[in-house]
Amino acid sequence: MEGRLFTLVSADDDDNVFAWGLEITTPNDQEAVTYCRNLSTNQAVFGLHPNAESALRRYGSTFQLRLVWDG
Repeated sequence: MEGRLFTLVSADDDDNVFAWGLEITTPNDQEAVTYCRNLSTNQAVFGLHPNAESALRRYGSTFQLRLVWDG
């Protein structure tokens, strides 16, 4: 099993982080876990996605974001 950290940031400003994530890859599967805060309620929001690119598509449909791989 391998893990890779990523962030979803504003398309205009890398310092404006929308979500943090971890993409987990096994020999038979891949998935990504994301963490962010709901901007209106300030509650923690966790998401489970098929991969990091899917997380970007999910949240990027509402906000202008881009995927940045960490490390």
